[in-house]
Amino acid sequence: MPELPDLEYIQPRLKAALVGQTIRSVIIKEPILIRNLTGETSESVLLNRTFQNIERVGPFIDFQLDGMRCVVHCMLAGRFELSPIESELQLKSQSKPNGNKYRAAVQFQCDSNVLSYSDSKKMGKIYLAPEDESRLAQIPGFRNQGIGILSDAFDLQTFISLLKKERRQVRVFLMDQTKLSAIGNAYADEILFDAGLHPKTMCTQLNDSDKERLYHSIGAVIERGIRAVADAGRDISAKVRDHMLVRNRLHAPCPRCQTPIRRANVRGVDAFFCPTCQPETRKGFIDWNKKL
Repeated sequence: MPELPDLEYIQPRLKAALVGQTIRSVIIKEPILIRNLTGETSESVLLNRTFQNIERVGPFIDFQLDGMRCVVHCMLAGRFELSPIESELQLKSQSKPNGNKYRAAVQFQCDSNVLSYSDSKKMGKIYLAPEDESRLAQIPGFRNQGIGILSDAFDLQTFISLLKKERRQVRVFLMDQTKLSAIGNAYADEILFDAGLHPKTMCTQLNDSDKERLYHSIGAVIERGIRAVADAGRDISAKVRDHMLVRNRLHAPCPRCQTPIRRANVRGVDAFFCPTCQPETRKGFIDWNKKL
């Protein structure tokens, strides 16, 4: 969290609230999240900077300040919060098992809004970089992303060409950010369910019909996710997953055939699928159709 549909919802709201605002104070409670490429202290380099623009760049949110960039990759558990300045300005306390009482890891107090970033897993990263292309290129994954799946350049022929030399499992390919930008765990499962493909199917096993179906499923599922997140209209810190058909629905009946949803390990990551609607293409050690 968040994935591409979430970021498509979050980015314009951050932009509307923050562009033109100046950072008046900075509170950093989790410096482990910061990757500073500026040569100055994090607080001093951010203080009195004004937000010029905020864009989504693949899975990143790119905060463009006057003279520098603050690039955030939320990873698994990162999330943003916005609150008006007249509300509580100090970090809110919250009891947690790990003893960290602060909900916000980093907080920017601006002219009329407070931007907070929290991350319970401490896996996300906040990169501070000067407005310099060589420094921005040092941010892992920021400048070497694959084709944007919402861009006009992402057409069927381009997608098929990306698959030509693939020797990996199809789910691994979908989540390779250097190939496709940007599909995460939840939507990878939903795309493969929509396409009727088992997550461990090898790309070399896909025929022309499979490839075309998978391409159209990427567009359909991501657009459906964007609409679902927008229609929910929740706070930008919320995780909207009510529309998921298989993700995290272990043992629930498949919405198509009522077969219990199963979970497989794909390169160390949980993948959820229907063994009937997404039959395996090569025999493994597990009989997925065996009754639970």
